[in-house]
Amino acid sequence: MKKHYYVLLIVIILVITLAIIFNIKDNEEIINSSENIDEKNITDSNLEEKTEIITNNIENVSDTELEDMKNSINATGDISIYQVEKEKDGRKILQIKPQIQFFVDLAGIIKKSIPEENELEMLVKEAPTTNGVWISPQSRELFLKLLDKNEISDFNILDNGYLNNNGNIKNDIEGKLEKMINSNKLYIINITGIAYQRDYISGEIVEYPFEEMDPEQVLESYRDENKIILELSTNKAKKLTDKEILETIVQY
Repeated sequence: MKKHYYVLLIVIILVITLAIIFNIKDNEEIINSSENIDEKNITDSNLEEKTEIITNNIENVSDTELEDMKNSINATGDISIYQVEKEKDGRKILQIKPQIQFFVDLAGIIKKSIPEENELEMLVKEAPTTNGVWISPQSRELFLKLLDKNEISDFNILDNGYLNNNGNIKNDIEGKLEKMINSNKLYIINITGIAYQRDYISGEIVEYPFEEMDPEQVLESYRDENKIILELSTNKAKKLTDKEILETIVQY
């Protein structure tokens, strides 16, 4: 009788132990699933936020209203360079068109200095047009050094200035660079710490020394449809890490 009692007791203990194990496993799966959902939501939220910044709400307004807005801030630039955007609170603000800023900075990259008004069209005709990652001539040595400092050796820059992968993908950063190379976008990378843009008030082309103004700023970007300029800091003040710079690049 005692033998049957011990056997029954052992069976009960085993059943309870298995129930506890399966319960813990189920809880872990629920927690992991919840964490994955939260992580996805955070990622989606970040993507939505970036998209919202890039694609501002453009308002269609009459030339008269646009002129009135210009006058209200004493802007003197030509009316054609401005657009009106609507913020979340409903306020309308005057901004220079992104494609205008892109056009000016691209001309500056090609000239390697501040471009003149009468040079813009000629200079931009010399710019690359094929999708991929194009490094400006004045930046190629610096970019290769940046890759080397991040222990990336299987990428090179072709004679036409485009980044090329000639080896296997060994880590996440290399995978993202490869994705940029094969994307339907044109990335233009310039490493001078200086960008060129139209002044918000006067509309004149000015030099924008963003690195000098903020040594901790990694880059300044300009977009026009599928074309993206990444103006990078030279990091001469050593306020940034090489990893931080490269990780910022591959976010675009």
